[in-house]
Amino acid sequence: MTYRLVLDENVEHEVLHRLENYGHDVEHVDFVPELGKGTDDHPIAQYSLDTDRLIVTYDDDFVLEIDEAEYRGTFYLDDATLSVEKVADVIQTVSRHYPQSEVHGLEYIGDEWL
Repeated sequence: MTYRLVLDENVEHEVLHRLENYGHDVEHVDFVPELGKGTDDHPIAQYSLDTDRLIVTYDDDFVLEIDEAEYRGTFYLDDATLSVEKVADVIQTVSRHYPQSEVHGLEYIGDEWL
C-alpha cells in the first residue's frame, strides 16, 4: 500500500526520494509553493487535511500544540538520530500493515518497526 505524505521541513530531502522509490506520493514542505521552509505548523496541518496527506515530522509541536483534529494524520519520529534509510524503511513497513485510510491522528513511529 502507498501513502500520500507531506514531509515537514525537519525531515531530510533524501527521505522524500527514498519514499518515492517505494511508490509513495510524497511532497516536502520546502517544495510546496503555498508552504515553504519556515512555514508555521498550522498551515501544514491544514494542508494535510486539504490534500489528504499524512505529515511526517520530528517536530513535537504536532504532539504538544496542535490538536489531532487539525490534521489528517501525523507520523511523529521522536528519534532525530535515525538515518534517512531507516526513516524511509519505517514508513514503508508501517504502510505494509496499515492502509492510509486507517491512519488518523498522531502516530509515534520509530525503529521498533524494523
